[in-house]
Amino acid sequence: MNEIQDLVCIVKKVRVRKGWTQYKLAKESGVSREMIAKSELGKHSPTLSTLLKLLSALSLKLTITQKGD
Repeated sequence: MNEIQDLVCIVKKVRVRKGWTQYKLAKESGVSREMIAKSELGKHSPTLSTLLKLLSALSLKLTITQKGD
């Protein structure tokens, strides 16, 4: 699994924990339900912009840190 899919897994876990359907997340984020479904199934890799919309809708923030050399 890559970092993008790791983030998609987190989005799905939080979505389910909140009791949100894919339709609810789509409405709140402005991302199509089809895109969310394909991403959760690993059939599509969302762009960073799309991920940020999903994270924001779920009140999550993405923090990027640099590993030491």
